[in-house]
Amino acid sequence: MVFKESVILAIKLARKQQRELVVGRQEGRWEIMPLDDSRSDQLSPSLIVTGDGIKYPEDEDLFARLVAEGA
Repeated sequence: MVFKESVILAIKLARKQQRELVVGRQEGRWEIMPLDDSRSDQLSPSLIVTGDGIKYPEDEDLFARLVAEGA
């Protein structure tokens, strides 16, 4: 799955599950993990999403940069 699709899916899942999720790259793949999963610390680059969207403004900048790069 490409980055942008992963973020959209994570937002939908976060809304449904009512929890924060992390979208990040691990071993060349974009992964979605719960924020409270210790493995989410291994994802890089990564951003946190909630049911309302991307959690932090600096993550919105990262999102825009990665989409522009074709991630």
